[in-house]
Amino acid sequence: MTKALSTSSNSRPQQLLTRILEEPELVSIVQGLEAPVLSRLIDHIGLEDSGEIVALATTEQLKKIFDEDLWRSAKPGKDQTFDAERFSLWLQVMMEAGVEFAAQKLAELDEDLVTLAVCKHVLVINIDALAERMSGNSRSDEDDLTDKALESCLYEEFAEYQIIAKDHQSWDALIAVLVELDKNHHDFLMRMLDRCCYISTEYIDDNGGLFNVLNSEEMLESDVAADREDRREAEGYVAPSSAASFLNLARVTPTEELIANRAADPITQSYFKSLDRAAKEAAKKGPTQALPQGAPSQKVVKFLQELREAEVLEEPAQHPLLAAGEPQAAHTEPLFKLAVLEVRDRQPKAYMDRLRELSYLANVLISGCSYAGRAFRPLEAADAAVAVCNLGMERLLRDAAGNRPGDPTVDDAADLLERQELVKLFQVGWSLLHRDVQMFTARTLQETLTRMAEGQRDAQKSKELTRMAATLKADVNAGKPTQSRGRLDGLGHVLDRQVIVAVKALLSEYPFLPRAIAGGSKETDKRDARFIFTQQQIQAVQAFVQGIGAPAKKASAPPASPKDRPTGKDGRS
Repeated sequence: MTKALSTSSNSRPQQLLTRILEEPELVSIVQGLEAPVLSRLIDHIGLEDSGEIVALATTEQLKKIFDEDLWRSAKPGKDQTFDAERFSLWLQVMMEAGVEFAAQKLAELDEDLVTLAVCKHVLVINIDALAERMSGNSRSDEDDLTDKALESCLYEEFAEYQIIAKDHQSWDALIAVLVELDKNHHDFLMRMLDRCCYISTEYIDDNGGLFNVLNSEEMLESDVAADREDRREAEGYVAPSSAASFLNLARVTPTEELIANRAADPITQSYFKSLDRAAKEAAKKGPTQALPQGAPSQKVVKFLQELREAEVLEEPAQHPLLAAGEPQAAHTEPLFKLAVLEVRDRQPKAYMDRLRELSYLANVLISGCSYAGRAFRPLEAADAAVAVCNLGMERLLRDAAGNRPGDPTVDDAADLLERQELVKLFQVGWSLLHRDVQMFTARTLQETLTRMAEGQRDAQKSKELTRMAATLKADVNAGKPTQSRGRLDGLGHVLDRQVIVAVKALLSEYPFLPRAIAGGSKETDKRDARFIFTQQQIQAVQAFVQGIGAPAKKASAPPASPKDRPTGKDGRS
């Protein structure tokens, strides 16, 4: 029986660690956790304090954790790069379990990854080649400088290789583990040092000699990053560069052209081909390969629940497409959700296809787009994808209805979803957000500031307003209205703070309803309450923006949540 991990919602990480370590079946429980769960646990406690837990992790768990934890992106949509400092910290934490453990784990990891990590921290040169080059008759002043530079460096020798420190902070741990590798994994170490030496030598030759060398691992990092992206793509992840390209393509393509397109875009085609290929390869390996991924044991299930009680993990939530249809909340549900549930009852295969497509779109948002200045959380991204799909579905249903009176029904929407992939709905909705929210907001604000500048008596303020209007106009003409978002705080002398916050929300990379439009009720605090998912909400946004600076009326609009959403198949409440 496991002990309770928490008696209150604000249990401190150190207390949590203490109670975990008291768990009598800790080894089997830790090794039974999925890698993302173990990673969350380590993050919650703090990597520096997680040595005892890391020591119990399997190599496969560490491989998957490193794929996530050792790579950093400056912002969503930017390619991730290897974080050498984070690897150094991991190495020091693994050393707490003993240098033998750390060396053994490195030897079991991907050789390219370990080589990249070592190259980030040391320079490897061939002692004989260096001596031959510096002992010739043509010795130069630069050779003398090189001698002095080498004398001031930390270094160690392994066979014919000299290891020179780039980073003194990680030196002790790295050399200790290299010595251990030399004793018990000599061939692995020699292969790795040979590759490091090749990389270092190429860079030295290309950059004016050893004295001028600072760093060189770009080619290897590119290869390791590509291998990592292939592994993650097979698990359903989307590379940041691919996600950003997909979103940008939907922005710049006219809405009518997106509606007319019959073929999926190349990025989406490549993603699903890769996913299908990985599934076929997994099937060929046979059932024995799938055993480790089976259902967790009762001990692990109980432990996961205790982690949720300690707020390390979120409570399991229904899939965004399954959470719809509660009678008391039906009037606020997007029609899209209700239609998907109808498809589930009609065509289970089509329903599973829609879930698969939604997962892709949510991963696109996580990898390629920011929300309120940060990365999307998984369930948040799924809700956001649903909102965009609902916008696109509304547009396609409106086009299909023509002049037919009345709102589309759940049956109408379900008919569409049975035959239409979600990617097109998302692309159409994303195009509408860009055109009717972001571009409209920037263009209207530019026109408002121009009028305000013309009526401004203070010459300096008039000049500032004119400059900001010109910047907005340039960004609109370039099709990049979000670039103006960071400059809006400078309008505090002419616009109310609440208005500036609202406009910044509408000019975010993923535009969302500001509280000035969504209203201030508790309903707007829900995870998906501020996503724009109907044309009615877009109209409320446009009315708000058009009211900015108007003297006769407030720059506000009634809450934009739809109140007349059909709940039945006939479209009646």
